[in-house]
Amino acid sequence: MQAATVAAFDAESAVYDEGFGRNPVGRVFRAVVQERLAALFAPGTRVLDIGCGTGEDALFLAGRGVSVHAFDPAPGMVARARAKALARGLGPPRLVFEERAAEEVAGCGAGFGGAYSDFGALNCADLPAVGLGLAAILEPGAPVLFSVMGAHPLPATIVSALTGRGRPRGDQSPRVAGRDVPTRYPAPTSFRRLLGPAYAWRSLAALGVFVPDPNFASWTERHPRLFRGLAALEARARAWPMLRALGDHLVFEGVRR
Repeated sequence: MQAATVAAFDAESAVYDEGFGRNPVGRVFRAVVQERLAALFAPGTRVLDIGCGTGEDALFLAGRGVSVHAFDPAPGMVARARAKALARGLGPPRLVFEERAAEEVAGCGAGFGGAYSDFGALNCADLPAVGLGLAAILEPGAPVLFSVMGAHPLPATIVSALTGRGRPRGDQSPRVAGRDVPTRYPAPTSFRRLLGPAYAWRSLAALGVFVPDPNFASWTERHPRLFRGLAALEARARAWPMLRALGDHLVFEGVRR
């Protein structure tokens, strides 16, 4: 990962929980992902959290008895994750946080029973390197779940078509802490191919195919009933073949072959 990207997320760590953590759309997205994490990883399983940010998913799983080795390249993110773990009485050996790039995953050890990455950390990573390194330390049959940012979110595409404002996500880099962050948005087939042949894929689902993206937090607060209705509709439709590649985030589930 580029040093400038690490610096941007390091700066963002100071406000991340107050921003995305309190964002109504972000809370919906995280709840959906955590429901799947709970279903995939039983207590006692030893799993990897790639790009853990401030540690919310790792803390969630550790609180359920899952052993989590979580890492992120941004020192500020790791520091905040450790502080939250300490406040909740969680720590080694069940919960470990460290500074590490996604491409360095093979250095975490061996014999892991699963892995996940949430909210776009892999959009900034070298996917072939991640896929190869992860395959080397996962046990055969280990579940994986990866949530990555999609190139063509349906709500943003509709807003752009109706208003003429905005550019396709794939044509721009997001800004984090006031800095442009080089980001790739691979299509589902490309994402699977880039991670390599070590994985068998079971499902794909969308987050934010009817619900607007987190930038519309103020709109959701002004229209709570409509927001709840869209979230309920999305819960039924996020895995439909015609829609599942059109989310703000795409959620891939599979296993290590």
